[in-house]
Amino acid sequence: MILVFGGTTEGKKVASFLDEAHIPYYYSTKTKVSFQGKGIPIYGALTKYELEQFCIVNNIKCIVNASHPFAEVLHETVDAIEITIPIIRFEREFTARVKHELVTYTNSYEESLSEFNQRGYKSLLALSGVQTITKLKSYWESNKSWFRILDRYVSRSIAKKANYPSSQLLFGYPQNVEEETNLYKKLQPDAIFTKESGINGKLDQKISAALATKIPIIILKKPLLSNRYLCMNSIEELHQKIIEYIE
Repeated sequence: MILVFGGTTEGKKVASFLDEAHIPYYYSTKTKVSFQGKGIPIYGALTKYELEQFCIVNNIKCIVNASHPFAEVLHETVDAIEITIPIIRFEREFTARVKHELVTYTNSYEESLSEFNQRGYKSLLALSGVQTITKLKSYWESNKSWFRILDRYVSRSIAKKANYPSSQLLFGYPQNVEEETNLYKKLQPDAIFTKESGINGKLDQKISAALATKIPIIILKKPLLSNRYLCMNSIEELHQKIIEYIE
């Protein structure tokens, strides 16, 4: 039995492969989502102890972590388990970092906030997701901002709990370069903030639109992973490894 942490495009790819290979698996997500695969869906965050017990009781042969690049708590929880079990990180593709005077990469939210303040940005368009609203609260309490979030109940609830002004919420997914450019022109923020979310997160489009409108863009780097993870983004390589682990 395989344990897959999903909730992403990568998670769906892994589930689809396991379905086709007739390999049984659990598909774990933090919140309940629609799941069409043949695996067994489970929901809710797991502690280190709960994860260890789950793996032992269900005879898990391998963990495939295909969750979001910024699911840091999950990454650390999986890394911390004290049982001997192979751990694979199935990643999305990331393009090379862009070198341009309008593009800045930061290592933390604190460093990002410092950049906003040092450069005197008085307005910000955040394309970093609803979970970053609380992270950037010290900025938006005193400055104009907009956050683009998914149009769903959970996201609205998180924003409301943080007391973020509903009138400054934008709903939807990243768009093509033209639509992103039109949005930036319409709002005219002093800066744009986003995460290093890779090709699936349409980071390239966000950067291209920022350069086209000559608006500085601050990008939070994806978290580094423990070397306990075997990282890959190829289904062929994943197939080879999983067969090796379950035989």
